[in-house]
Amino acid sequence: MRKLYNFLLATVILLSGSVTAFAFDIRCMHIDMRTEVMTIDALKKLADKAAQGGINAIMMEWEATFPFEENSTICNDEAYTRDEVKEFVSHCASLGIDVIPLQNCFGHSEYILRHERYASIRESKKDFSQVCPSEVEKAKKIFRSIFAEIVALHPSKYIHIGGDETRLLGVCKKCASKVKKDGKSKLFCDYVIAMCELAREFGKTPIIWADILTKYPEHADRLPKDLILLDWNYGWDINKFGDFRKIASAGFPMWGAPALRSSPDDIHTTQWMKHFNNLRDYVPFVRDLGFKGIVETSWSTSGVYGYIYSAQSQAFEIQPVRQVYPLSAFGILQAAFCEAASSDKPFEPEDFIRRYCSSNYGFDSEGQDAMLAYFNLRQSVIPLTKPSEIELELSDSEAVLSRLASLKPKANKEEIEHFRLMLAIRVNYLKFRLIESEYESSSFKASDKARLASALKPVLKETLSLQKRFCKLNEGYLKHPERAFNDWTYIGHMKNILRNLENRI
Repeated sequence: MRKLYNFLLATVILLSGSVTAFAFDIRCMHIDMRTEVMTIDALKKLADKAAQGGINAIMMEWEATFPFEENSTICNDEAYTRDEVKEFVSHCASLGIDVIPLQNCFGHSEYILRHERYASIRESKKDFSQVCPSEVEKAKKIFRSIFAEIVALHPSKYIHIGGDETRLLGVCKKCASKVKKDGKSKLFCDYVIAMCELAREFGKTPIIWADILTKYPEHADRLPKDLILLDWNYGWDINKFGDFRKIASAGFPMWGAPALRSSPDDIHTTQWMKHFNNLRDYVPFVRDLGFKGIVETSWSTSGVYGYIYSAQSQAFEIQPVRQVYPLSAFGILQAAFCEAASSDKPFEPEDFIRRYCSSNYGFDSEGQDAMLAYFNLRQSVIPLTKPSEIELELSDSEAVLSRLASLKPKANKEEIEHFRLMLAIRVNYLKFRLIESEYESSSFKASDKARLASALKPVLKETLSLQKRFCKLNEGYLKHPERAFNDWTYIGHMKNILRNLENRI
């Protein structure tokens, strides 16, 4: 990846004549409220630390937790009050932090489109993730009302209007006809232009994610030139979505986005070094390209949902199919982002981790080695067909967990408890995967049920104990910690398998 970055950077230097290192004008943290909803006190403390690290913006993806009034149908039972949102925005302002709202109005709009009130702008009758870009006037009426409520509590000059992962472009008959005639780029850009016009009605500068425009750039020149494109790259080839250079040189102001939490992270999986290396490689790359802003994204879920439908295709409930460990455990990556975003010096993960562990926990070299061993665990996604690989990773994880258990931090003990719990959950999950691999194998037969049930029971008991630890440790941080590690994670699957195994018929 570094070689590709260097090649592209050299190309830019040849085209422009020079590249000047600079500090990002916007140094921003993104907070995702789709699941794992934080308390206002936790949000304010996060802002305090962010300000200390040189962060001057927070991008809030409130979703259904925003206190809508005219559109109160959208609100869920964890919605904040208007006074709470005002309190948070005011607190951030006192720290020199601009709170930028992220209001999806195209893709990732399940939390809106699930309601019959907004059914007229769905692209699909079964997948409620996307607004139909052919229903521009209907969408403008709805989102004019939604935008009005959002901007009333956010004095920021910016509004992020989403636009990423619009995977359903061309699905409905109207859109399919337009795509056949003019292609997906025009369909996408026509709709984005309409939403930019809405943003302008409220005096806001719009921001969109850059992935779809990078993939379908043919009509990009029709978009307003002050539209900010936010390129997200979590450690992959820079041309993953399309010809990156074409968009990067199209004249739009651009911001970049590495990730603190992203796929395949889950409640039982955190690929730490992937995120550290993402900062090492991507942040200096976009700085040298002249990007004006950098946003550390932090996804509490993948944004893919399961639906419970009625016979009339009404969505009674939606549930994220993947949830990750809460932000309460990620202070070290937040600090790493602050350093990488605020300094022109190369960011070296191991050096940073050692310094952080020394200054924040008081660890000597032995303690630092133990933490490095934890962060360097692969935490890979292993198929059930490879039990030997599961066994190997389980053995490695248990050995590191034993090292973490012996650590005696002099400060910030709660952070270490989060690491211990995260790894204990990982170990527990791998134990379950070993049992599951046998249960799902072609050699499994009825006579194996009693033995496997006997093996699974203590693992489930341990899981439920870890669940209690999780809720206690995140009490006061999340509004409802019990929802973040529940039966929609691997716990429910484990319980189902145990019920099947205990059925002797």
